[in-house]
Parts: sequence; structure tokens; C-alpha cells
Amino acid sequence: MVELNELIQHAREMKPLPASAIRLSALINSSDVDLNDVADIIDYDQALTMRLLRAANSAAVGGSERLTRASEAVFRLGLPRVLSLAIASSVRDPFQRDVAAYGLAEGELWRHSVATAAAAEILFEVARCDLPSETFTAALLHDIGKLVMGRHLSTEDLEWIHRARIDGGLSALEAERQILDVHHGELGGIIAQHWEMPERVVKAIIYHHTPTDGFDVICDAVSLANLVAKSIAGAPLPTPAAESLERLGIAADELEPLVVTTRKRFQEISARYNAV
Repeated sequence: MVELNELIQHAREMKPLPASAIRLSALINSSDVDLNDVADIIDYDQALTMRLLRAANSAAVGGSERLTRASEAVFRLGLPRVLSLAIASSVRDPFQRDVAAYGLAEGELWRHSVATAAAAEILFEVARCDLPSETFTAALLHDIGKLVMGRHLSTEDLEWIHRARIDGGLSALEAERQILDVHHGELGGIIAQHWEMPERVVKAIIYHHTPTDGFDVICDAVSLANLVAKSIAGAPLPTPAAESLERLGIAADELEPLVVTTRKRFQEISARYNAV
């Protein structure tokens, strides 16, 4: 069976994000961010400049005037979207691959990640609390740990996890933890730390299945966004923990409308990512 140290090493060997994405992450999540500094970083990354301009000029974002400068794109899109688009362009290829260990066909992990990001975007509008700007990025990356698990778990590992679920009555997360001493959320947190993501992004990834253990509203938001994304794909929507809904300021009877609204936004945001 694969050893815990091996999985951690594989997590730390994940291809690093481009320097521009790391610098943007540090800058955007600082307390005194300057839009001109953000635009300067983007200006020196021609590929990122083109992606952001395409996104800012897309029909989904709106705006009648066609933009030609990075600073204008930053202003129209907003900082959370700028950072998420920068990161998304870096992780899209590995997220598009199949992850057979989790029964995910080619492109499924990417679609789920985008759907979760779409749900997070809706939560910025409907939650009756202040969500941190890192929420959108954390939602996009919440399942990054599955990439390492999917690549390096053997058939034997998967069989033991399956037995722990069936014979032991454990959840998928509990089974991973029991057999491997780590679950995909924790492994994702290691990757996010390696990529120098903000601390709250790391925390949200680790606790996206157990948000009440994270003691932070970003964990509640990403966890709910994950459930909504699964519901869009056809899974039943479970009622989140009462504490999570209370921190988000969302009532249980608002969940179904949230799914409907997110489904529409998912179509828009998917078109945006397809354009970049």
C-alpha cells in the first residue's frame, strides 16, 4: 500500500503555479492591495493578460465598451475573479484528466470545480455575512487533493478504502483517513501550502467536508458550494450543518433556490472559462 510520506511527497511535487499567480495571490489578499500593482503583474504575463481581457469582454460579464488594458479588466472583473482566472488557467489541464479512483471521467473534476466556484460566486450575493475574497479560489481548488490520490493509489489501496466504507460503514472521507492516515482535503491543503496560497484557502480546502471543524466562514461557504455543485450534477442536496447555515445567514428553505440560481450561473461561468 502507498505510504503517507509518499503521498505527502507527491503532493509537494505538484507542478508549481506560475510566478504571476503566486504574486497575485499574495497581493490580492493583502490588506492594502493596489489595483495598479495588480495590473502591473498581469501586464508582464502576456498569456494571462489575453485571458483576462477575453473574460472581461465576454457577454457573460457584460459591459458595452470593449476593454484593451489589463487595468480595465481588473476593474471590471473584480479581484476575486482575477485571481481565480489566473489560477484556473494554470490548473485546468490536470483537472481535465480522468480520476478513475473517484469514478470521475475526463473533464468531470474540472466541471465540478467550476460548478463549485459558480456556487461560491452566488454565495457572495446571497450570504448574510462578509465572505473573504479567497472564497472563490478555495472553491475552485477544493478537490485538488483528488489529483494526487487518483494518480498514486493502487488497486489494493482502493479495495481497502472500499471495504472500510462497505464493511465499516464509514464515509468516503473517513475511509481515506482510516486506511491512508490522510484524506483528500488534507492532501489538498498540503498542495495549497506548497503553492503559497493564503492560509484561509488552505483551511477551506482541508475542511470542505467538515466545515464546523474549521471554525471559519470560508469553510462553511466552500462546503455548501461543494454540495450545491454536486446537486447540479444530479446528487440529492443534503441539509448542511445548522451551524454552517447560521454563520452564512442562509435558511434551509433557501437552498433549493440557491441550486437553481447556481445552475444558471454555472452555464455562464463555464462559457467564461471556455473562452480563456
